[in-house]
Amino acid sequence: MTESVAISLRQISKCYRRYTHPVDRLRELLLPERVQAKEFWALRDINLEVFQGETLGIVGQNGSGKSTLLQIVAGTLTPSAGEVHVNGRVSALLELGSGFNPEFTGRQNVFFNGRILGLSQKEIEAKFDTIAAFAEIGDFIEQPVKTYSSGMIMRLAFAVVANTEPSILIVDEALAVGDARFQARCMKRIRQLKEQGTTILFVSHDSSSVKMLCERAVLMNHGCILESGSPKEVTNHYIALLSSDGPEAFLPISEKFMPVIAAGNEDIYENSLDRPRSGGTVTDTMSTNAEPNFESIALGTRDPSCRHGVGIAKISAVKIMNLQGQELIKFETGTAISIEISILANEDILDLVVGISIRNLVGLVLYGTNTFLIHREPLVLTRGQHLIVSFKVPCHLNRGVYTLTVAAHSEEGLSYDWADELLVFEVFNSGKCDGLIDLQAKTESCIEPTTELLRQI
Repeated sequence: MTESVAISLRQISKCYRRYTHPVDRLRELLLPERVQAKEFWALRDINLEVFQGETLGIVGQNGSGKSTLLQIVAGTLTPSAGEVHVNGRVSALLELGSGFNPEFTGRQNVFFNGRILGLSQKEIEAKFDTIAAFAEIGDFIEQPVKTYSSGMIMRLAFAVVANTEPSILIVDEALAVGDARFQARCMKRIRQLKEQGTTILFVSHDSSSVKMLCERAVLMNHGCILESGSPKEVTNHYIALLSSDGPEAFLPISEKFMPVIAAGNEDIYENSLDRPRSGGTVTDTMSTNAEPNFESIALGTRDPSCRHGVGIAKISAVKIMNLQGQELIKFETGTAISIEISILANEDILDLVVGISIRNLVGLVLYGTNTFLIHREPLVLTRGQHLIVSFKVPCHLNRGVYTLTVAAHSEEGLSYDWADELLVFEVFNSGKCDGLIDLQAKTESCIEPTTELLRQI
């Protein structure tokens, strides 16, 4: 295996022996010539190479062998035949709480799993605060894992595997357990690891995530790889495969990754240097010399990496409201919303620009604009003034979970204050369309006259 190859699988097969009755195992031990078991091949002759830094999506129906394949790569399962070569440290998120001892506390499990992953005691101690902050389970970190909810277990498990600098990251549909805000954080962390050159194996039933996150995808069915190629083609064939098995086998792909949004208006603390993109037209209203009429959210109090800027202006509060002034974290497609941003001027400012950027969970910018693009002139503030900018936006987003980034910067692009993926919100609709946006199409239909009728006319 060359250094450019992170994972090499050659002629991998996995066979399980199934017995009709438990006593058949004993009979086979006593009478080995009389085979009592039936063979089930979970994998057959798998050949696959994954290159260093590549993000590979794996799709397939339940029972197609995806999890078995990942367990073999992770080293938790031995193949019945074939060769496995893995080049680098592997961190795997395969099953809820796998590798956790329920009797140990969260802290003890962090150190235990860290040692399994090959980290020294000092390395784990240096990373522990980062892991605990990412998990956000508070004092439960000192309690036994058996007292955790499923969401808390997933938070801690992902925090460990994502913050131990893996060479290879394996994620097996585990993120569907978390709430919307935590899923947004996890997807962002996966994007960061991808940018850092981490090799990623990503299993998901959400075809849009596979298309946007992965460079290549494979389709598995009945323990075999049916296809390997571009994520677009592979996921389209996957959907066709689901449809061909009858209505009872069909899964609502677009809803599989849809989490239940958590109550609250909390922020996301991750690092990104993306800037809001231009596009579209909105109307906005501004007022100055007024105290914000809503409570400030905690901006950057735990992880300052999500914020940057010289501090001439400060974003003190952000909310999504409807036109009646009610705060929203979940609303329907077509709702007219107002994104309210409060800015405090720490110095006199002659060239202030306030912008917004809306992204989906895989980081795709769906809409971005700012006050300069709309008005073609910067805003002016004097030291100590408060500015409330309200972007009035008709929401045409389709159902899904999205993040909001807000920024205050100069006309030349100097960042005064930047809060990346600050809010997470959910959009729902009646399922009239697929895709990222709802263009609210209308239909008309009529029956054309037949040829015989035309002759009579």
